[in-house]
Amino acid sequence: MGTKTDRIAEWVLRSNARLPLPVLHGIANLIGSLMAIIPGKRVATCHTNIKACFPELSAYEQRRLVRKNFRQIAKGLMEVGKLWLRPAEKNLAMIQSVEGEHYVTESLAAGKGVILATPHLGSWELFGSYCSSQYPLTSMFQKPPLKGLNELIKDGREGSGGRYVPTDNSGIRALLKALRSGELIGILPDQVPSQGGLIAPFFGHPALTMNLLSNLASKTNATVVFGFAERLPWSRGYKLHFLPPDELISSSPLEESAARINAQIEKCIRMAPDQYLWVYKRFQKNGTQFYQR
Repeated sequence: MGTKTDRIAEWVLRSNARLPLPVLHGIANLIGSLMAIIPGKRVATCHTNIKACFPELSAYEQRRLVRKNFRQIAKGLMEVGKLWLRPAEKNLAMIQSVEGEHYVTESLAAGKGVILATPHLGSWELFGSYCSSQYPLTSMFQKPPLKGLNELIKDGREGSGGRYVPTDNSGIRALLKALRSGELIGILPDQVPSQGGLIAPFFGHPALTMNLLSNLASKTNATVVFGFAERLPWSRGYKLHFLPPDELISSSPLEESAARINAQIEKCIRMAPDQYLWVYKRFQKNGTQFYQR
């Protein structure tokens, strides 16, 4: 049995799972609009990131993007109960279209493993659910801060057929084995590594970037395909995007490979800039004091 906080969180998730998507997103718009005007570290981080990454926007346009972003963040929080607790087929029915999936199927048909790189953009939970329903998919799973929700989240993510492994050396070995067997693995490529990594440009600024993706691609000659699930306007569902792979990610030196990975993340973000997790401190370990303390 979890703590009182765990039980409250589970009750909220189960309650949200029963609500129609337009209702969830309508509530999220109100919550997100409120979040955007209350001063705090997350709002400050969001402003800092958007100002740094979109200097071509006017100050008004940057503030507007911040407001839109907090509405999207709230939508992501409101919809996860539905994505974790409902049957996978009902969630997948919300997908209106899929673009570029042939990049995955062609590589798998050729006997090559595929690294599916999914940034913190749109509904990455739904994107992972779709891919694990279509292919053998292995991903890493880090236990949530609310430990009482561990099984709920893991069971929800595995409901569409995915396999989740620990974020340790045994997990890395499982990812390598899957790739060498010509299967699909999932990675969040914009995750700031807790140790290791290297500095590579991201929106023109130095950012600590994981080397795990580059190393896995280099060791297995896997195809790296970036993708995400875009939320459609007016809660009409989702559109899935698979981008053309950059074949040089697996064959370039580590520094160039990391730069190419960040360039692909940028391409994804520019397709739906309001849906990225801009409250994440992507530049926190770049050797400068990028964020206010």
